[in-house]
Amino acid sequence: MTKRSLLTHFAHTWARQACPLALIFLLVAVYSPAYAKLVLDVENPSLAKMPIAVPDFIALGPASINGRDLAAILRNDLYMTGLFHIIETPAGGMSASAGDPDFRAWAATGAQALVSASYRVEGDQLILEAKLYDTALQRMDLGKRFVGHVTDHRLMVHKFGDRLMEQLTGVLGCFSTRIAFVGAAAPREVYAMDFDGHGLQRLTNNGSLNLSPEWSPDGKNILFTSYMNGKPDLWRLNLDTMHWGVVSARPGVNVSARYSPDGNIVALSSNHNGIPKIFLITPQGHIIKMLTEGRGNDISPTWSPDRSTIAYVSDGAGNPHIYLVPVDGGRPRRLTHETTYNTDPDWSPRGTHIAFTARIEGRFQICTIRTDGSDFRVLTDKGSNQAPAWSPDGRMIAFGSTRDGAPRIYVMDAEGRVQAPVSPIPGKSAAWCRARR
Repeated sequence: MTKRSLLTHFAHTWARQACPLALIFLLVAVYSPAYAKLVLDVENPSLAKMPIAVPDFIALGPASINGRDLAAILRNDLYMTGLFHIIETPAGGMSASAGDPDFRAWAATGAQALVSASYRVEGDQLILEAKLYDTALQRMDLGKRFVGHVTDHRLMVHKFGDRLMEQLTGVLGCFSTRIAFVGAAAPREVYAMDFDGHGLQRLTNNGSLNLSPEWSPDGKNILFTSYMNGKPDLWRLNLDTMHWGVVSARPGVNVSARYSPDGNIVALSSNHNGIPKIFLITPQGHIIKMLTEGRGNDISPTWSPDRSTIAYVSDGAGNPHIYLVPVDGGRPRRLTHETTYNTDPDWSPRGTHIAFTARIEGRFQICTIRTDGSDFRVLTDKGSNQAPAWSPDGRMIAFGSTRDGAPRIYVMDAEGRVQAPVSPIPGKSAAWCRARR
């Protein structure tokens, strides 16, 4: 299916399908294949940033929410992808009326795309209408209406950003997703936040050392290793009930647990029968099989999107390197050769790349490499940077960094061009939720 036919398919699918229950969505306009359209070809290595204008949202009546603040949420979302140049809003550049914007004025600013949004507050309810325009063709390419509680205003804007990204790239955005991480201060509790750092929530309060959080694919559970019982056991936290229970308490370590993409299997590192090896277990903790063998210490598994292969770290060759092994069995293949110390692999949802930590000139940096071993890239160069985690759409990477002193969670685009701290408290070991709210 071509990119244009794919986008057409998505547009027609939006018009047919019901909307998520959490919020009410109304599609106002869809793509018409009879005309050219705005497209971001994210596979093009020489892609220039798309100039887009996001003026302040227009309040249709008294409201406790500022339209400038609402627009700032979307501007930041788009900026973080590294795909957009945000056009400054000229005074009087757009009419506050219900009619079309002044396309000629906006085109004069260099904007190829324009977001126009209005909102009103009725009691504790917020009604938000947002549109995406093509300024050259002077038409609307996307329109959405959101209805929800006024406290959900950030989520509504993120949801529109997700749909905007889908309209322009064919892949749904991830602005409405969450990131879990471990607080850097003792005790090491597990927290969750919106991808941009807002909505901080403490998930554990056990006063113990907690490590390596991992979301279930549906976003309803989090696996983590904890020393609550004095040793590194694997626990699962149900986010609906906030109850937790032990998944694996075998002797030795039970660490680096990772759900398969379908949530039916968990890979983890355990040394209950010797040195650490990668095991496959059920989500309830029953062993399916031991996946790796040999004399190396094997840790940090990560699944390919098609569930056929696991990447992991082994020091079987002396230094830690990343290897790939088929889930159904077979000989592991070493992936990393450029550097001598490589850890923390995370497989891109697109399947083409693996992000990992490498020691370069005495400091840890975030790198990416194709799964065939080509296209090795170093994305960071400030401070110590570790434990990358891909966003669900494969466009961004969360990671821990000490570049500003205390460790913080940062987010960057997949090319490393935009890098910004997001966690409101010191933290490390980010895990990006695959499920959108």
